[in-house]
Amino acid sequence: MNLVTGMPEIPFRKQGGRVHRSPFTLWGGARGWLRPVRRTTSLPPDPSSASVARAFVRNVLAEWDLTVMEPDACLVATELVTNGLRHGGGADSMTLTATHRSLRIAVCDKAALRSPRRLYRELTAEGGRGIALVEAVADTWGTTRLRAHRGKAVWCKLKI
Repeated sequence: MNLVTGMPEIPFRKQGGRVHRSPFTLWGGARGWLRPVRRTTSLPPDPSSASVARAFVRNVLAEWDLTVMEPDACLVATELVTNGLRHGGGADSMTLTATHRSLRIAVCDKAALRSPRRLYRELTAEGGRGIALVEAVADTWGTTRLRAHRGKAVWCKLKI
């Protein structure tokens, strides 16, 4: 908030010697998006991909000034990546997309035919709760088959 004018400050970020307006602006206490923004990263084909995904989520949410969403976003990202590794033939990439209403987290894997489904497990079972966690935290989730039999994207949306 500018103390002289009483108007909210518009965040800017410096990039390559030039100043750019952030894709998100605070105006009058309400978030106003100029347009949907998207970031994608590739994931290594090993168990470290869950850690890489969490770091990616943290960095992008900090850039977008959405750090309040970090705990839920990191949880669902970890679960989607782990499911891609264990059941989808390996997680290839992760994409975060933010609009004025939601944050969409999508993980692409190599298994086009195997859609995830919620399992009802014993309390003592070691695994099988990933999609149940995603279902509990996210507002909605689903799968999208990728073109040319390249696999599928498992995605979820979190309200902002």
